Amino acid sequence: MDTIFYNGRVNTLDSTGTVYSAVGVKHGRIAALGSDAELRKLVYRGTKMIDLKGAVMFPGFMEAHNHLSIYGYLLNGIDLSASQVSCMDDVLVKVKAATEKVSPGTWIKGSRYAEYFLAENRHPQRHDLDKVSPEHPVILFHTSFHACTLNSRALELANIDRNSQDPQGGKIEKDASTGEPTGVLHDQSMTTVFNNLFFNDLAEMGLEERISLVEAASLKFAENGLVFAGEALTLPGVLSMFQETLSAGRLHTRLYTMNYAPLADGLAESCIRTGFGSDMLRIGPIKLFADGGMSNRTAAVVNPYLTPPYDNGLKIYTPQELKDNIKRFHDLGYQIAVHAQGDAGLIDTLDAYEAVLGCQSNNPLRHRIEHAGCLYPELLKRAIGMNLMIAVQPVFFSELGDGFIEAFGLEVAQSLYPFKSMLKAGLILGGSSDCPVSDLDPRKGLSGAVLRQSPSGVVLGPEEALTMDEALRLYTQGAAYLSFNEKENGSIELGKRADFTIMEEDPRLVRPEEVPDIPFKMTVVDGRIVWSG
Repeated sequence: MDTIFYNGRVNTLDSTGTVYSAVGVKHGRIAALGSDAELRKLVYRGTKMIDLKGAVMFPGFMEAHNHLSIYGYLLNGIDLSASQVSCMDDVLVKVKAATEKVSPGTWIKGSRYAEYFLAENRHPQRHDLDKVSPEHPVILFHTSFHACTLNSRALELANIDRNSQDPQGGKIEKDASTGEPTGVLHDQSMTTVFNNLFFNDLAEMGLEERISLVEAASLKFAENGLVFAGEALTLPGVLSMFQETLSAGRLHTRLYTMNYAPLADGLAESCIRTGFGSDMLRIGPIKLFADGGMSNRTAAVVNPYLTPPYDNGLKIYTPQELKDNIKRFHDLGYQIAVHAQGDAGLIDTLDAYEAVLGCQSNNPLRHRIEHAGCLYPELLKRAIGMNLMIAVQPVFFSELGDGFIEAFGLEVAQSLYPFKSMLKAGLILGGSSDCPVSDLDPRKGLSGAVLRQSPSGVVLGPEEALTMDEALRLYTQGAAYLSFNEKENGSIELGKRADFTIMEEDPRLVRPEEVPDIPFKMTVVDGRIVWSG
């Protein structure tokens, strides 16, 4: 053996839930399982012995859906999450403090605010931000990452004024009395501004800056027990950054890219398809958006939201455009991942998938739906027929649940994200955080899947709660299957990758409320300890 981990509780999460005390690794693979005494017989000169000191080992936790590159890009920006700000003044104090650290003209970036986290229950607007940042362009991203707010200087640089028109799938909020933009942008309007800013910043970075950005993000993932990240919005420049970081030997988390459809022509023309790459970096699905976000109330819904602007959300594509895009990439042989949250967006998505799969399918390319918040019973039946995979985010309940209640009403909010019904029906779910939309920490996702409790304590759809064992399998077997990794990851079995998450206690043996406080002890990739605490 190259390495032996012993004196622990090795939860294989195999089909029978076998538990060992030791595991042996050779050439990055699991080569032996058994008792401490059995594994000691395999010790040779040079074998590294790792004493787990009674800690609990699981198959390496995997994130089915997140935005690692955006997370890294915003890592040094202003944190405007609910734990950091509670009112508009809190936001403005943080923005002003940021301006004092950089020269005029430098962009100020913040993320994870939500209007329903703030006492005023409204978005920061240009005139709020102008008071504290007249000389620095400011962009603050809504926690959904489907909206943002800009100050006047940023609007000017983005060429947005009273004459700017809403694009398909986007909205530029304007003052009802003056017609001037308020600074708040939704979906495609935000995406255009973000892409321009992001690409410009990447172009100005040197090689070391780009590598450091990805390395810092991947280390944060490792600190949170994660061995794998399904990067859910991979832009062309991002793929290059990932390759640079891998070549430098500084990538600490396996990456599975979801390549943004509007910018994927080069990839498609190269004939590189889903699955191409290495053990550390592989091409994954083509990513499409059917609608907006649940937490900024732009997901496309049949019945209007109960909150302003009391409308039905946004569709990023017309139904025919979505069908045409899915057919194109399906015919090219790509796995496809469609962001669809509202029931109207899900109807369009299911119609488009049905056009290429039929109403009954074994779904050989493992096409996916990302999020599926409003997958009501009649829509769930259609997803079952096509055997669609779903990437889910249980952490949403503990962070965004009260916003869901406000937008949909308590009765409808009870039926959102029906995890138990999905599993009982045979759908395969992969757990994730959608970070930086929500906290990256999978312990909060595990707790959220079991508790389904909003920040104010309301339990949403208690009948849809999972057991902790089911929740663990979302972040192991489920996420592995969504990325064609089930033969390599998802359980601790002979021949599989030596990817492990090691915790101080077993989440199944404590109250679900206590799971977020269980310390991570180690994260192991290919038998190498990439993080320890």
